[in-house]
Order: sequence, then structure tokens, then C-alpha cells
Amino acid sequence: MWVQQAQGVAFGAVAGARDAVERTVRAASATKPSEAIPFVASCTTSIFVHSAVVKGCQALSCTALRVSCATPIVSTVMGGAAVALGSVAAGSASRALQQPLSESRGRARDRPFLARAWEAVVSESSAQDAALDAAVGLAFFVALGGRVRSVLPSDVRFPGANARSSMPAVGAAYATKFQRSELLRMLRTQGCHHCGRKSGAVIADHMPPNHFVERSKQARNGGLKWVLAKMRFSGSVQQRFYPQCRGCSQKQAVAVKKNKKVLVMHGGSWKPHHLAGSFVMFRTWSAANQGNVAANAAAAGDWVASQAQSLL
Repeated sequence: MWVQQAQGVAFGAVAGARDAVERTVRAASATKPSEAIPFVASCTTSIFVHSAVVKGCQALSCTALRVSCATPIVSTVMGGAAVALGSVAAGSASRALQQPLSESRGRARDRPFLARAWEAVVSESSAQDAALDAAVGLAFFVALGGRVRSVLPSDVRFPGANARSSMPAVGAAYATKFQRSELLRMLRTQGCHHCGRKSGAVIADHMPPNHFVERSKQARNGGLKWVLAKMRFSGSVQQRFYPQCRGCSQKQAVAVKKNKKVLVMHGGSWKPHHLAGSFVMFRTWSAANQGNVAANAAAAGDWVASQAQSLL
């Protein structure tokens, strides 16, 4: 029953977001270029906030929690939670940006800009708003090609968060000239499957590593440990080549030899699912508040300038 209710909320959130997008597109087409600036500012803020929160969750997982994208089940749960949290933050930031922060009266006006912004975030967001923002953000993140488990860092012993394209490998043999050229093309277009780096030489990375395959031949095909190990390689120990940078290859050599978890952060180029925060903003946008957005953007610029001067 609760699964059906959750699906209903998700489908309703997506439908609401679609309607919001249509209304926003119609409103934007009827406005002058100068009037579209607040809309663009709000959209950019939501995308930045969403990306920053998701990246922060990746850093937290890499340094403190020590959970990678290769961890079965847990990675999907934690990655989904990170995307949902980023979506809630993006929606809250959008609503706060549309409030008259620069027109506070009395003592409230003398308080720092960030304090007034945080007060607006707290006062303008409800539990229902947070749930809908999370559902909309998750729905569009997945619809635009994002994989929630790939939000987490990569463990160099297993396929990385950026592992999308690969090619068959014949045992422990080195890659052929043709395979290396194809892997180089994959590296230039998609990046290292662990860290996302696109520059430098390409390494034909065996996945699973040769060391793991040799050990698996000596082990029994049974037991919880074996099942979990196969899950990390998508249920198969058939080796494939993935594009890898030299830095991750060097880290992997030590990690595989010692069977030690080594996590790396990943970045890479822009991808469509990075726009998930903007769709959350579409749900909250009201053209009547564009004046507040312009004033708050100016106030934020003045605050940044003052902070820069204080550091000089």
C-alpha cells in the first residue's frame, strides 16, 4: 500500500512540475529580455545549490562515511537521499530568493544578509514543500539520465561512478591497438570511469581486476562473501575494459594488491541531470516576485563585494 502511495506522490509531483514548466515557458515568452533576468537568476541559483549539496554529500561519503557507489543497496539509498536533499535545498533557496529580504524593517534590516536569507528559507518551506521538492528533483534527475548511486565516490577496486561505456576483455591479455584507440575515445568523451578526468593517457582497466579473477578461481562459488563480491560487478565476473586515467590506475594497483578500500571523488563534464535543480525551481516560481529576486540578487552581490574587501 505504501509503495502505491509513494508512486502516486511521485507521479503527482512530476505532473505538477510539468505544468509549472509550461506556465513558466509561456510567461517567459511574453516578457521582455530585462524581465527574464530574475527568472534566470533564480534558475541558476537553484542549479548551483542542488549541485553544491550533492557534491557535499559525495565529499562526506568519501571522507567520513566511507561508502562508495559500488556498495550494494546502500549506495542507491544514500545516493537517492543526497539527490533528494539537494532538491529540497534548491526549492528552499528558490522560495527564499523570491521574498523581500532587502526590505526588512527595524532590527531585522541590520542583521547580516545570510541571516535574513536563512530565516526566509526556514519560514517559507513546509514539510509538504520539502516532500514535493524531493520527489520532483529525484524524478527529473533519473529521467535526465542520472544514476543515484553514482552520486557517491568511486572505489578504485570496482567499476566507478562514471562507468558507462566499456568493451569485452579477453582474460588477462592486454588491450589491442584498436581497443586502446576506442578506450581513448571513451576517455576523451566520458572521462575516467573512476574520477571523470578526460586528459592524459588512457589505461585499459580490467574489471574485475585480474587479481580478483585469480582469487575467485580458487574460491567456492557460494557464500555471502562471494555473492556480495559479484553484486559489486553487476552480478558477473566476466572481464571488460573500462577507460581509466593514470592516477586512478596507480591508486588501484595498491588497493587491489592489499584489498584496501581507496575512494576517489569524481567530477567530469556537464550532464543533463545536473539541471534537476532547475525543475524544482519551476515548481516554486512566481512571476509576481521577480522584483524581489532582482533586489535580493543585488543585495547578495553587495554582500559578496563587502566580504571580498574585508579580506583585502
